[in-house]
Amino acid sequence: MKEIHGLLNHLLTVNEVLAAVVVGEDGLILDSVGSKDTDAEIIGAICSNGYLALKGIGQELNYGVVVQSVTRFRSGVIVLSRLPSQLTMAVVASERANLAEVWDATGQILSKVAHFLK
Repeated sequence: MKEIHGLLNHLLTVNEVLAAVVVGEDGLILDSVGSKDTDAEIIGAICSNGYLALKGIGQELNYGVVVQSVTRFRSGVIVLSRLPSQLTMAVVASERANLAEVWDATGQILSKVAHFLK
């Protein structure tokens, strides 16, 4: 899907964004972009498992489905966003990233990516 790839590539223009991956619940990558130092397969597998953990927490607390999650680590940021067809988009950035800028850029393309997956 050329359109999705272009949208993911746009995220790489955001300062300190290292990778963007669209992954299924099974960990299989639908599409990914990133610097040569990032491993999309590992990011996809970890983010798929991370989403499933968040999904379980939401169910236990009767909060419903996960829409989006932002996690800041000592060395980076991961934004997980739910997409149609049981897919998740993960955006990975360095610790120097401006969280608001990454969040905003992700939000700007989220509905566009979802549109191409319907």
